[in-house]
Amino acid sequence: MIDASIQAVPGLILSFVVIAAVLAIPTGLIARARQKPVTVRVLFAVSVAGIAAVTLLPSGGGPVGEGAECDLSSPFPQMFTSSSALLNIALFAPAPFFAGLTFRRPLTTIAVTAVGSGLIELIQAEGAMGRSCSATDIAANTTGALLGVAAATVWSRRTGQGPWRGKRDALWGAALAITGSAALIGVFHSSVTSYIPLTERPGFEADQRAVEGADTWIADAATYVFGKGTLVEQTEVSKHSGLVTAKTDRGKISGRWPAKKLEEAAFTDNRAEAGSLNQHQAQQISTRFVERWFPAEIRGAKRTVHVSGSGNTAVYAFIYRRYNQGVMMPMRLNVMVTSGGRILNFSARTLKDPNLPASTLSKEEASKLAHTYTGQTVQGAVLLAQKVRGTGWRPVWMIGVDSGDIVIDAVTGQQILQGDVTPY
Repeated sequence: MIDASIQAVPGLILSFVVIAAVLAIPTGLIARARQKPVTVRVLFAVSVAGIAAVTLLPSGGGPVGEGAECDLSSPFPQMFTSSSALLNIALFAPAPFFAGLTFRRPLTTIAVTAVGSGLIELIQAEGAMGRSCSATDIAANTTGALLGVAAATVWSRRTGQGPWRGKRDALWGAALAITGSAALIGVFHSSVTSYIPLTERPGFEADQRAVEGADTWIADAATYVFGKGTLVEQTEVSKHSGLVTAKTDRGKISGRWPAKKLEEAAFTDNRAEAGSLNQHQAQQISTRFVERWFPAEIRGAKRTVHVSGSGNTAVYAFIYRRYNQGVMMPMRLNVMVTSGGRILNFSARTLKDPNLPASTLSKEEASKLAHTYTGQTVQGAVLLAQKVRGTGWRPVWMIGVDSGDIVIDAVTGQQILQGDVTPY
């Protein structure tokens, strides 16, 4: 945990210095005022600051699972083989050592450390800190306390320091251990879920099969779009949504698996390079691309083209839309090709044509209604399919007015609030 914390916790060293100063300076001043040994008490405060900084500061490492989860499986044998557990032992040994020298109550010190360790793990489980909670950490922390207290006891006897407060220490230690453990067990039982390792969770193998092949598919698509020699740096696959994303050395591309439907891609370098292709030649490149990846979507679609730039640095935007009885369907496909023959980017929404009631409102009638509803000048109107909350897919008129857009149901003539329209 210590090595991971140093890398994952922003400003760990600075935070430790600040916490150590806040604890050590008052501790030293109080010890001096009471004519008690200063050094051992300051070192105890610094050790406590180290524990707080390493275990309680937010980390970028990410939680163990979703919600308040804790790995409560047996800490053996990994407690003596895991480098993280061994570092935990080392982290929790100094404070009990100096506490043993200061307070002469080893049993109370062990009880406080064990209960405190459980409290730390509970905070890590409940808080959104990017921390992992485990029984192994509690066992390792308590082992560190045992070693620290044992070393303090040996040191005290060899140096002839003050007596051990046996009866009071035993009573306090037992009381703290029993009450603290009972309270922690109750809280863990009521609010913390026992963490199950990912590979042991139900459905893990099915989930793995569901995404198997997705990374290969998206890598092939990236090579097609970005060209040969494209290096895929990172691939992410969501088994829930089916979204597959690949980050490459040339750009980013995403699609849906297992439907094998690309959604969008864009070069990181979005500048149009010089080239000699005219509109017709650029259109051939766009056609080959969409016929390869979107054959169903372009069937019956209308293609338009917009040209930006001029000469040998022109960019051709090919826009594919499908219409049914004059209504623009929700399918969207845009492909941009440079005069150098490169597909600069594309975006697609591969939605099937919905079943719609017949539109009864003409453009002129919808424009008059828009003026009536808003009192503003109508600037344009488009008839398209939109998903409306509570009623499903509807043919609607999207009408531009001075203050923005107004949506009118093309069957009923009723105005539809923008918040009730699902964007796509």
